[in-house]
Amino acid sequence: MKRSLALAFLLPLLSHPATAQVPELPPIEVRVLVLDIAPILPEKESQPISTAMGWKDARALATQYAAEVEQVSHGRVRYRIVAWQWVNEFPVKVDGFRYTTASWLQCWQQRDTCHQPDGTDYPRLLSKYGIVPRIDRGEIDELWIFGAPYLGFWESAMAGPGAWEINGGVYDSVPSAQRFAIMGFSYERGLAEMLHNLCHRTEATMTHRHGGWRADSLVNSWARFAANAFQSKGVAAVGSCHYPPNGVRDYDYAAERTVLSTADDYLDYPALDGSTKPVNRDTWGGPDYHLNYLRWWFTRLPHVTGTAADGTRNDWWGYVFGLNR
Repeated sequence: MKRSLALAFLLPLLSHPATAQVPELPPIEVRVLVLDIAPILPEKESQPISTAMGWKDARALATQYAAEVEQVSHGRVRYRIVAWQWVNEFPVKVDGFRYTTASWLQCWQQRDTCHQPDGTDYPRLLSKYGIVPRIDRGEIDELWIFGAPYLGFWESAMAGPGAWEINGGVYDSVPSAQRFAIMGFSYERGLAEMLHNLCHRTEATMTHRHGGWRADSLVNSWARFAANAFQSKGVAAVGSCHYPPNGVRDYDYAAERTVLSTADDYLDYPALDGSTKPVNRDTWGGPDYHLNYLRWWFTRLPHVTGTAADGTRNDWWGYVFGLNR
């Protein structure tokens, strides 16, 4: 995405009468290795599965996602893809099963034939493609995996000593020198779903930081940020990945219902004054309400220097990407 286009969507999301704070912190550079798992399908003119099925280009998705994260983080996070590896085979599942092109096509056409358990054997995959040595040498900080439906990848997982749950598997026995995130993306889906994965990773990280999270118990800064009127006893702030401030069900991004929300107050975090504004789907806009809500949500994630009264840093991006701090 060109910067001018990115700024075009970002400006409406920063609609606040006060001047949003400019981050004083240096960017977090995240070096990424991408495994593009797209086996050739002989049954489909010997094309990679993503092309054969008419799905999206993984390289284009990766570029768009990196640009989006830099924009919505106010420049706090800068991804740098340092290596790209195309993989012409199906991954091995946790029980040793591996799809053939024929069995995967059958699964896609007849879902009750899909293999269970679905999950990929992550430690085996990490070992086969030499991920841990590259982490230990400081070449990469994070792994992205692009794959097809039913290949068994988590939206986000963590490996290494002391790993915790970030909305996926926890592989704390992986013998790396430090913890690292493994993001799972699908070229059958799009940019909104990629940001959604990161949103859940953020929720899980902040839940870990605070020792828990309940939407109806606004006892810490994270719970108050993520409040939505339906689940939080009428109190609305920025909302969560599934529940926008005005939502009444999962994924209710296009809800017309209007509520009063403190969401814009977070543009001046930590100087919160409790002021509210009416919020509904027009606040983040359509037609892709899912994508635009997540953009709106991330721009309000605290990203400046200092420490809040409760002892948490005013830079929550540092928690999400500072897994070894």
